[in-house]
Formats: sequence, structure tokens, C-alpha cells
Amino acid sequence: MGRQNTNYWILIILLGQTFLLNIAVQNLQLSPYAGIQPITLGANLVSLSFYFMTLLLIKKLLDIKEQQKLLGQKEKEMDSLQNLLRTVRAQRHDIINHLDTVYALLSLGREVPAREYTGQLVQVAANTSHLLRLEQPVVAAFLQNKASQAMARGITFYIDVRADLKGLKVKPYALVTVLGNILENAMEAVEPLPGEQRLIQLDISRSETGYIFSISNSGPPLDSAMKEAIFRPGVSTKGLDRGLGLATVLEMVISHGGTIEVETDPATFRVKFPV
Repeated sequence: MGRQNTNYWILIILLGQTFLLNIAVQNLQLSPYAGIQPITLGANLVSLSFYFMTLLLIKKLLDIKEQQKLLGQKEKEMDSLQNLLRTVRAQRHDIINHLDTVYALLSLGREVPAREYTGQLVQVAANTSHLLRLEQPVVAAFLQNKASQAMARGITFYIDVRADLKGLKVKPYALVTVLGNILENAMEAVEPLPGEQRLIQLDISRSETGYIFSISNSGPPLDSAMKEAIFRPGVSTKGLDRGLGLATVLEMVISHGGTIEVETDPATFRVKFPV
């Protein structure tokens, strides 16, 4: 940062000197020395050299700014990847506790709770395994966090990853915004249902033309009128002062050249981004 500030000061000084040189050259052309060609030519050359030095420094500053931006993005991706790896390590560390719990339930003759608990463990392990295939650690960490939220809210969240997103041109921030809003709506839709009926499915795949994110839930079907209006700001099935999330989703998808389709039963949102 200190080096960049130094470059900015140098740029200011060069711009100031270039400005003063221009004034000097203009005065020279109006002076009695204007007819002396070597003097005029030398002054113009000096002025041009300062112009080129200023342009080169501006380019260097822009390059440094771009490098800092990329470095910041890489640092965020590394943080997300480390969070995901910590989650995997924590799951491995806790496996003995989980097995002890299942063993205790079976010893007490509680087969139904043991099956339900084992099913949750299998689903958590399967989701983590799928998320590790993603080449975008920010998105993987976000979905891992969403899976944890779903479990805490008593929702079964299935994740099926059949594409690593390596060629996806959409920035992680935009993708998290899109998936986050749709997944939150899905969770709110299934929460009123009995525990065993709260289901959400996320499928990530790739076709010849692009990447597909399909999110379906077991909540109430969407009626045809809501299907047509659901992306309008302020339109929502959840009451007043809601309905901005899906409007943001549509705007974000369109700005990245994508499309979004809605199916009513089961309620499904299918987002497609070009390669």
C-alpha cells in the first residue's frame, strides 16, 4: 500500500511538471526564441517524454490495482476452501461420536431413530463429497453452509453435482446471490410441512450450451398466476415488504446472459448460464 501511495505521488508530480512544461513551451513559442528551431524542438521533446512517462505510470498503477483485485479474490477463495476443509476434518473427527450414538440407539431397541440418524449422516457425507468436486471453493463453502442451515431447520437437502463449474464465467458473488435467494425461498416453503416431508433438491449439471442449476422443493405448488408474476419486485407469497429477492435473482441472471425457468409442481427453478 505504501509503494502504491508513492506511485500516486510520483504521478501527481509528473502531471504537475507536464503542465508546467506545456506552459513553458507555449510561452517559448511566443518569445523571441521561437524562431530558434533546436530550442523549440528540444522543449517539445522534453514535454513529450513527460507525457509518455505519465502514461506509463498510469498503466502501471492500473496493472497494480488489477493485480490487487485478483489477489483479494484468490484470498477469498482460499478462505472458503479452508472453511470447507475444516468442515470435512470436523466431520471425520466426529464420526466416532456419531457411531456411538447409533450403537446406543440400537442397544436401546430404538431402530427407527437409529435409521433416521444414520440417514442424516449419510446425507451429510454425500453432500460434502459432491461439493468437493466443485472447482469454485466460494460456492462450495456457501452450499456447505446452506446444507448445515437446512439440517438445523429439519430440512433434508440433497445436492447432486455433475459438473465442476471450472468453465463457468459467472463470478462467485453473483452465483451465491442467485442460489442463496432461491434456496432460502425453498426452505421457507417447506418449513410448514411435517419433518419427513421437508425436501429440497439441488442439481448442478452441464449441457452442450452451458451450466444448469435446478432447485426443487416439496412445498406447495405455484399457481399459474404466481408463476408469471413471481419475479416482479414486491410480488411474494410471503406477505408485504417481501418479493425483492427473486427480482434480484432475475436481474443477476439476465446480466450474465443466463435464463431462468419455473415449473409449478413440484416448485422448481432452473437457472442456465452459458459457457
